[in-house]
Amino acid sequence: MVGPAKRLTPLPMFVVTSEGPLRGQVLVVEGDEQVLGRRKNSDLHLSDPHVSRAHAVIRRQSGAVWLEDLGSTGGTIVNGEPVTGSQALRHGDVVKFGTVETRFEDRSSLMDASDATQMIELPPAEDKPVLSPRQAEVLNYLKDGLTNPEIAVKLGVTERTVKAHCQEVFDRLGARNRTAAVAAAMRMGLIGTE
Repeated sequence: MVGPAKRLTPLPMFVVTSEGPLRGQVLVVEGDEQVLGRRKNSDLHLSDPHVSRAHAVIRRQSGAVWLEDLGSTGGTIVNGEPVTGSQALRHGDVVKFGTVETRFEDRSSLMDASDATQMIELPPAEDKPVLSPRQAEVLNYLKDGLTNPEIAVKLGVTERTVKAHCQEVFDRLGARNRTAAVAAAMRMGLIGTE
């Protein structure tokens, strides 16, 4: 016996519209917080020299998709306006990451007739976590995409010690994984983007 049909909610996405080899590339926003950048292991990868290695962070919260530039060199522009702080995206917005132009599509927002949804932007936290010099060093290696064994060699410690340092960094930044830790640290100004 077949159960009742489930309503599928399409995921939000960026579709590359600028001319060139990336045209037509689709970046699907699947997670609650994803980093878009040029780095190969970015959650949303755009292989273009005008896109910073960690260019922007995209968050899904309160039924909306929020975009925040991570201090990228080329900047992030939505509908011709530079992004400063966190900005909610709407279906059809034209978003430029450096020189790469995309169209934001969020078909799920069209499925709901809730245009009166109010979005509240929370003020940024003023207290930055304090990291030890070793934790800051580990964080910078995480930003560069090094694995635990590679970090262990650089620091001259065991892989187990690196894992402990990573966990401390995650705890201090309120992050669940490496990508979230790097994004949080960039947002807080603890590390740079290049």
